Amino acid sequence: MIPFFRGTQWKFPDLSHRAELVEEMDRADSPEDRLFRTLAQFDPINRRFSRYRTLLNRYVLSDMTSARPRRLLDLGAGGCDIGRWLIRQCRKRGLELSITAMEHDPRVVRYARAACRDYPEIEVVEQDIRDPLPLAKVDYVFANHLLHHLPDQACIALIRQIDRAAPRRYLLSDMLRSFWAYCGFALYTAPFFRDSFLVTDGLASIRRSFTLAEVGALLHAAQPVNSVVLHRLMPCRFAVIGGTAL
Repeated sequence: MIPFFRGTQWKFPDLSHRAELVEEMDRADSPEDRLFRTLAQFDPINRRFSRYRTLLNRYVLSDMTSARPRRLLDLGAGGCDIGRWLIRQCRKRGLELSITAMEHDPRVVRYARAACRDYPEIEVVEQDIRDPLPLAKVDYVFANHLLHHLPDQACIALIRQIDRAAPRRYLLSDMLRSFWAYCGFALYTAPFFRDSFLVTDGLASIRRSFTLAEVGALLHAAQPVNSVVLHRLMPCRFAVIGGTAL
C-alpha cells in the first residue's frame, strides 16, 4: 500500500517544511532482519536515483592519479554499497584509494564489515557523526543521504567542520523535498520493495529533507572559506560540492 493512501481517504503529508520524524531503521529496537534487508535494497535504489556515480567520477576519480594514494571519508556509509563500487573502479583504473566508512549504529557497522570482507581498502568505523570527525590527511569527504538525518544546526556545524578541514573536495548529496519526489518514490518502490523499511523510511526521508533554498541558507550560515557550489540534480536531488581543489 502506498503510505499516503488510507482506506477511501487520501492523506498527503505537509511538505511545506522539514518534518521531525524518526525513521524505523534508526530505532535501536527495529527488527534486525528488516534492517539488513533495507540495507541490501539501498544498492539498486542508490544506483538508480542517487547519482553517486556521476559525482564520484567527476569529482573524485577524475582527480586521482596512480602516482599518489588518496583517502576518502564516507559519512553515514550504510551498507557501503557506494564505497565498494568506488573501490572496484579504482582497481580497474590502477588507482590507490583507502576509504574510512563511518556509521553510528553497531548493527549497521556489523553488516557493512561483513559486506566489505573482500575490500581491505575499506575500514568501517563506529562513530557518531556529531563527534569531531577524523579529517586529518583526508583528501575527499563524501556523504549520501546523510544531511536529512540531521537538524539544521547540526548540518551547519558539519559543513563548517568539513570545509575548515580543507579537503581537496567534499561531496554532500541528498534528496530535495517536493510533491514529485514523494509521489515518484512511492509509486516506484511500493510495488517492489517489501518486508523492509525502504518504502516508509524513504518517504519519511523525503519529508525530512530540504528545498534548494533551504540548502542555500544552510551554506550561507556555515560560511565556507573554500570554494563551494550547490548543484541541482535530477531526479529531485542536490549536491553540495566544495574544497580546495574545486
